[in-house]
Amino acid sequence: MKKKRKNAIPAAIVIILGSMAFWLIINNKKGTIKETLRDFAVQDTASITKIFLADKSFKNITLERKPSGVWMVNDKYIARKDVLQTLLSTIKKIDVKEPVGKAAQDNIIKRLSGSAVRCEIYAGDKLIKAYYVGTETSDQKGTYMILIDPETMKPSAKAFVTYIPGFEGYLTPRYLTKEKGWRDQTIFNYEPDQIQSIRLEAPHTPEFGYELTVKGNNDYELKLLKKQTVVTNLDTIAVKQYLTYFRNLSFETFEDQLSEVQQDSLRLSKPLNSMTVKDNKGKSTAVKFYTRYAKRHSDDDVNAEKSKYDTDRMDAIIDDGKEVFVVQYYVFGKAMPSADYFQKRK
Repeated sequence: MKKKRKNAIPAAIVIILGSMAFWLIINNKKGTIKETLRDFAVQDTASITKIFLADKSFKNITLERKPSGVWMVNDKYIARKDVLQTLLSTIKKIDVKEPVGKAAQDNIIKRLSGSAVRCEIYAGDKLIKAYYVGTETSDQKGTYMILIDPETMKPSAKAFVTYIPGFEGYLTPRYLTKEKGWRDQTIFNYEPDQIQSIRLEAPHTPEFGYELTVKGNNDYELKLLKKQTVVTNLDTIAVKQYLTYFRNLSFETFEDQLSEVQQDSLRLSKPLNSMTVKDNKGKSTAVKFYTRYAKRHSDDDVNAEKSKYDTDRMDAIIDDGKEVFVVQYYVFGKAMPSADYFQKRK
């Protein structure tokens, strides 16, 4: 019995030492580097109230969560939910893959100083995290980053390769500093019971214009604009279905092909359709839709033949604003039916 006990002691030591060796192997990638030098993540993203992004070309973005819970871009526009959620998810999940090797440290830090995006993360008025976001690694599976001390705002002397576990790619595009990339793209977003009226004008074919008014529960009026006559045989089921089409109607992108001269020509031209939606609070949003040309090479192309028309998209101007947007027929076409859509079929 004593012999067995003597053999058990060395066995226990082997098990303990083996466990320690395993732990060291698993944690080897952290080595002796201080955790404060590699801690890029913010786990509690619900506490974040503001994110500031700035690049070396003096473009900057301020994303701020208002008391209502709505995130704003530069205090002017509602932020795109999908892009914002991607950034918040990145801030939470970002991890260090490996430190940059000693031989490459100086070179990578120089690259960061010349092209990086500075990211500052706030909870209330307190800066809780800051770092520089650099370019991608050669295999495009990691991103060079370096932490900034929130107290002194001095960057760390050590750069790291960061990544998100399970994601194949680099993270730089998620920290974009172009305002347009952050803006919400919604044009109309109404529940049926929020709509008071919808007016559709067709300048090229005025006889197709109409205005649909919601007068009460299951009480609708459809007036033909040219004749100023009221349609009597309304299909209320068709009307209810139509009102559901105004949930989350968004533009696809900004129209960047047009010069200022072309934009002026577009505004002076006759739109294909003009749609005005008024909600039950009396607020109206008006959108004019124009023929879009598939390719534009000069200012004269605004008079191009029909063969150059984009058959999938239109240009749009909201509330006679200065910006031109691109919208899809697939998205907005269902919101522009002819008046007989609302009439009962015999």
